[in-house]
Amino acid sequence: MENAARSGLVLQLQEFTQATERYVESTSRHYGTHRTDMHALGVIMQYQRRGQLPAPRDLSRELKLSSPATTAMLDRLERLGYVLRQRSDSDRRIVRIALTPLAREHGQLMFRPLAESIGEILQEYSAEQVALISGFITEATAATERAAKHAASQPDQQ
Repeated sequence: MENAARSGLVLQLQEFTQATERYVESTSRHYGTHRTDMHALGVIMQYQRRGQLPAPRDLSRELKLSSPATTAMLDRLERLGYVLRQRSDSDRRIVRIALTPLAREHGQLMFRPLAESIGEILQEYSAEQVALISGFITEATAATERAAKHAASQPDQQ
């Protein structure tokens, strides 16, 4: 692949990311949440898909938030009815965060239009093409995470 084509693809990925962020922003406004709240709900969903519940410190780390900011966010999400703080039976100091049925219901409503729109596009591709695209997205996500870790390890340039 030519360098121009590679550069063009990277720009397209950037545009896709920005469009996705705009979608999240407009959806979050509609449901009375902040962008960070939406990201937190996504992180909690990822943990739950792995059969785990995150602790507040996990959310702080994943979202790059201070402990007070994480607490304020969890308070907001709890007031909205989207999360529950669950204390461990064995050690009451341990708190885990779980999504409520309302969060799942609203999450489906929030992202159904996006999923349906992208699903329509995917209908035009063969199973092999979808597998190729899926592999690329998995690798691009991992590369982006590596780049973010690298960027975070660099000294401030102020």
